[in-house]
This record gives sequence, structure tokens and C-alpha cells, in this order.
Amino acid sequence: MANWAICSGKREAAALEAYVRACDADATIACVGDAAGFRERLRGDLRGATALVAEGARGPAAVNVAAAVAADGSASQVVLAVPHASGSLRSRAKSAGIDRVITEEELAAARSREAVERKTMGIAGAMAAGRATASERRQGVPVVTFVSGRGGVGKSTIVATCAHVAASWGLDVACLDLDLAFGNLSALAGAERPADLAQVATGALDDEAFESLGAVAGDRVRVWGPCREPEYAECVQPLAADIIARLTQSHDLVLVDTSACWGDATASAAQAADRLVIVSDDRPGAIAALARCGGLAVRLGIARTRIVRLMNGCDPKMRDESFVARAAVGLECAREVRVPDGGLEVVELLATGGSSELATLDGAMPRAVAHGLAAVLKELGRLPEGDAPARALAGGRRQRRLFGRVREAS
Repeated sequence: MANWAICSGKREAAALEAYVRACDADATIACVGDAAGFRERLRGDLRGATALVAEGARGPAAVNVAAAVAADGSASQVVLAVPHASGSLRSRAKSAGIDRVITEEELAAARSREAVERKTMGIAGAMAAGRATASERRQGVPVVTFVSGRGGVGKSTIVATCAHVAASWGLDVACLDLDLAFGNLSALAGAERPADLAQVATGALDDEAFESLGAVAGDRVRVWGPCREPEYAECVQPLAADIIARLTQSHDLVLVDTSACWGDATASAAQAADRLVIVSDDRPGAIAALARCGGLAVRLGIARTRIVRLMNGCDPKMRDESFVARAAVGLECAREVRVPDGGLEVVELLATGGSSELATLDGAMPRAVAHGLAAVLKELGRLPEGDAPARALAGGRRQRRLFGRVREAS
């Protein structure tokens, strides 16, 4: 613990205190708004403190005050805070015995670090005090988590399409974007704004406030996440399982999108899932990424029968049996879903947040997504009644002729 003495105006003092706390959370801080009084106290009760001098105090310019304090020799260190520091200013400060010059940019970075640390500590304290207890998960509400072994496989596109397909069947769908720093699920799903999931880290949101955090992406579809400011992602990571449980309380289906970089949040969402969908494609390296992802899921205690392999962007005219066989190694019990490449039309729709329209198109890609979702919900006993879900469930079958006779093939 160190002693700091700040010489500045009242307006500047708060930012300077945040900087000091980022340097030393247990520091004792004294703020003085008068240059002459500041020097006098450093010769008295504040002698030996680290002197931090900025503009705003009554008296000479900050650089002159800092130089005078350095000449007095009553401070252990002298730090000068200025909006911008040219090479000439730094040279003059060094010649005057000033130990360090910091700028507004450094102050802002320190404030950000201190705010993240304070929020993280607040979460830990709230949990320890029992104010952020785990929520109860509502039984009968499926949680489907989508993961991948690398980025760019179209995972968020699949989640957004599934959400609007399920909504068209009459389900209230909650989507959770656990790519907490840089996720874009809300944009793909058609929400006008992303939701700031960092607000959950306060631990004080009632059900109504929590529900309002979800960004509306269409009829019956809301999206939670990511964090508006990426630096708060680490505050939300430990709360993923609790957020999922809260989402089950007021929705019929929870779809979880994740980051390709697995962390605590992704692991928690995978373990909470009724079905874990591993999304891959057939680009070079896909098999290795799929194998690593599947192996990690199994080590996390997820049964192979709860895993679904979704091959995205497939050529609808081809089925590389050798690729499928190699991809299935270690995941032989997992259901396989193949989603063909949707082409330019899908790209254009998603670029404008048109996943709700995409879900209604009579194309190979949305049909395959709907069929896969229907099959998963059927296995879980939660497929809604109605013609549309029934057609989707049957949509994976196609007619083949064998010696003149028609048979069903899946």
C-alpha cells in the first residue's frame, strides 16, 4: 500500500484517482486543489508520498508545479499528467527531475482496467453473499448449443435461421450470443441493436429487467448478447449457466451461439445443452478441427448421443462418403445433419439481417436447417404440432427409384 498525493481540480480528480487505484488498489489518496497548499503538505503530513500533478489546481501550470515539487525533494516520485505529451515536454520534464509523464490515453486505459476489475470483484462478492444465486432451470425447455472447432463455418447463420424457423412454428425463442466480445448474432438475426449482456454482471436484475435486455429480432425471437464493450466479456463468462437457466423460464426454446475459442462460457453452455451441435464444413483442416472439438466435448462429460454433427456449406450434388466417414470417427453415435451451400441469395439476405425471410424460403439450405431442427426437437419430445413442423421433419427424405419401385431414403 502506497501514499499518493494528487494536485488537480475537482473535475480531474476522479480520473486521477481511478488511475491510482488501477496502479495500487489499496493506496491511500489525498487530493489538494491548491498548488501552494499541495507543496506545503508534501513538506508536512504527506511527506514521502507519490505526487501526481495535473491541470485544474489553483496556481501555476501543472508542469511548473511538478518541477517545483521535484526540486523540493519531499515526494518519493513525481508524476505529471497532461492531455498530450510531446517529445519536447517529456525532455523538459526529465531535466526538471519529474519521474514520469502520463497522458489522457493512459488515464483512460487505467480507468477501463479498474472498472473491469471492480465489476468482476462485485460479481464474486455478490455470489459469496448469496445475492447472485443460481437460477432454476425450467423443465421441458430444450437448450441447444452450437459450437465449432474454428471460426468461419457459418455457426451464427445456422443459429439465426433455426431461431426464425422455430418461431414460425409458434415457439418463443431465446438466442444467447456467447461470443461475448465480438459476436454478431443479433445483426444476423435481424435485431436493430445488440443487447449489452454486461449488465447481467451487476447481479441485481429482476426478471423484467433481464427480459428487456434481449434485443427483439422478430416475432417470438429475442437475442441476448454480446457485451457492448468487449473488455467486460470476462465478467460475464462465469454467469453463462445461470443466464441459460433464466432464459428457460420465459421461453420455449433456448439456442446458444458460442465463440470458436472455447472458454468457461462455452464449456458451461455445452454442459447445459440437451443437444450439442458441432458445426463444421468440408474445407481443408475441417476433420482435425471437428475431432478436437468432439474430443473436448466428450472430456467435458457430454454423452455422444447428445452430440449432433452439422456439416455446413455442403455441395448438394455430392456426398463425399470418405469425408463423412473420417469426420464421424469418435462420434459414431452422433446424429449427422448436412446443410447445403445457400449461395449468393443467402449471403445477401444475411447482410441485411434477413434471416427471418431466409427461414421462409423454399430453398435447399433453409429446408435442411428446418429438418435438422425438427429432428432434434422430435428426439427431445418438444416438436410442436402442426403441418409446418411435420413437413420439416419429413423434409430430409427423398424419393429414389430402385428397379422401378419407389422407396424412401434418408
